[in-house]
Amino acid sequence: MQFAFGKFDFYSSKEPPKETREFCHVEKRQVSGRNVFTLSSRVQKSSRHILYLHGGAYVQTFVRQHWKFLAMLVKETHCTITAPDYPLAPEFTFLDAYSMVVPLYKEIIVHAGAENTILMGDSSGGGFALGLAQKMKANENVVPYKIILLSPWLDVTLDNPEIPKSDQTDPFLSAKALRKAGLVFAGSSDPHNPMLSPINGSLEGLRGISLFIGSCDLLAVDARRLRNRALEQNVPINYREYEEMGHVWMLLNFRESKQAKREIIDLIIDRTDQHA
Repeated sequence: MQFAFGKFDFYSSKEPPKETREFCHVEKRQVSGRNVFTLSSRVQKSSRHILYLHGGAYVQTFVRQHWKFLAMLVKETHCTITAPDYPLAPEFTFLDAYSMVVPLYKEIIVHAGAENTILMGDSSGGGFALGLAQKMKANENVVPYKIILLSPWLDVTLDNPEIPKSDQTDPFLSAKALRKAGLVFAGSSDPHNPMLSPINGSLEGLRGISLFIGSCDLLAVDARRLRNRALEQNVPINYREYEEMGHVWMLLNFRESKQAKREIIDLIIDRTDQHA
């Protein structure tokens, strides 16, 4: 964990590498002083538009695996992806991140239409994506067509009583380091705020939620809580827990990763719409 060492740029890839540009047309612009990248197909374009929020415990920007994954989605589905380099801790808080991303979301809704807009994110970006959808619903804005959460961090407090047990078996994540990062990103705000910990927010009115998690992931215990809350609130959820998988395995390149990627592709292009 970067926060454990006081450094926040390990493995960073702040801009799409050369190989991403081979498959995608890449546009870069500035919003609120931050970079926003739009990836689109060089061959043809579908109507689907994804707002992708990257993970990194709210302290790290994109890594190469993000760009490789996004380029694959564009290549396979011909979708357009907007990927903001949103403000991060310790310099900024979640309020700064939302201030940047909310206008981007509304812009996509206007141009692509709600029926073509997908919110997607991994790890902290997955929690951010769900929190954003909840905020839009609470403020009576249009909700996205689908929400795809990849190993989402749903509660920055990590106060689920099952966390200590999971912390002992997760080879990648540290609950202590994550809590530290989450509290800094919260600033002076209550970390239980659904904008930070969407496990505490309402799911009613949201649609097309899909969640991918690994059984060995520290965050799986809260993913299961979200699944149960969705069922209690009669909100359809496509819950996909892969046995023996760790954190954000779907961005990698082994058998289970490829299977998850195929499922995500199908969700984007509605080859198999599990919410119909």
